[in-house]
Amino acid sequence: MSKRKIVHLPDDEGYRWWRIFDDTYVIHYGEALDIFLLLGGEKTLLIDTAYGRGDLPNIVDELRGGRELLVVNTHGHFDHTGGNRWFPRVHMHKNAFAYADHSFGPLDPAWLANMPYPDYEKIAVDDGDVFDLGGRRVDVIYTPAHCDSSLSFIDHGRRLLFSGDEFDAGQANLNVFSSVGAFLENCRRLKAREDEFDFIMPNHNGTPIAKSYLDDFITASQHVVDGRPDFVPLEGGHRRPFHGDRAVRVRVGDSCINYLPEE
Repeated sequence: MSKRKIVHLPDDEGYRWWRIFDDTYVIHYGEALDIFLLLGGEKTLLIDTAYGRGDLPNIVDELRGGRELLVVNTHGHFDHTGGNRWFPRVHMHKNAFAYADHSFGPLDPAWLANMPYPDYEKIAVDDGDVFDLGGRRVDVIYTPAHCDSSLSFIDHGRRLLFSGDEFDAGQANLNVFSSVGAFLENCRRLKAREDEFDFIMPNHNGTPIAKSYLDDFITASQHVVDGRPDFVPLEGGHRRPFHGDRAVRVRVGDSCINYLPEE
C-alpha cells in the first residue's frame, strides 16, 4: 500500500498506538488525545480523526489491513475532526456540519493544501443508527451535553462504550447550567444499557475506564439539578475545564463535572 505524502509542521506531536484486542486499536496523539480503530470482518471504523497532523492517514491505512474504511466523528470539535480532510467521506451528527471544519486557530496553508479531500462528504448519523463492520455491530447513541453534536457508540463486538468528550477519565466538561440536566439524562440512558458493555473508552485522559464511573456522574449531576451541588476547587489533579476559571466543579466519588453557573 503506497504511503501518502505528509507535510510535517514544527509543532507536530508524535503518535503511538497499541491493541487492546487483536481487532481494536487505540491511536494516541501527543499526551492527552486518543482515537480508535475497530476492525470488523469486512470494514474498519475509525472513531475520530484527531487534529489530522503527521502520519495519521498512513497509520490508519497500515492498521486497517485493506478493509473498507468508515470514518465517524464523536462530535464537531476540531481536536476530533481535524483529520477529516484525509478521507473522502465522514459520518457525524447533522449539528456538526456547521462547525466540524472550524479550527481552534490558523491552519498552515501548505499542510491544509496537502490534504486530498477539502470538500469531503459529510454523512449524517443519529440515534439508533448502526455501523455493521461484518460480524461486529456498533450502535449510535445521540448524547448531547458537552456539545450539541455528541455521539456515543456501543461496540457489541468487544463490549465497549465509546463516549467521545461527553465524559472522560474522572471528569465531564459541560457548558451552561442547563447542560447538566441533559448530561444526567444521557448518563441514565447509558446506565440503562450497561449490560451491553464492560468498559468505557473516552478520548481524553486515559482509556479504558470502569463503567462504574457512570454511577458517580449520575449522582453528581443529580445533586446539581436538585440544587445541592458538591462543589470542589478547580484544582485537584484534573485538567482545567474549557471554560477556564469561569467554570465551577462538582465532585462525587471519582467523577467531576465542570460547567458554567447561571449568570
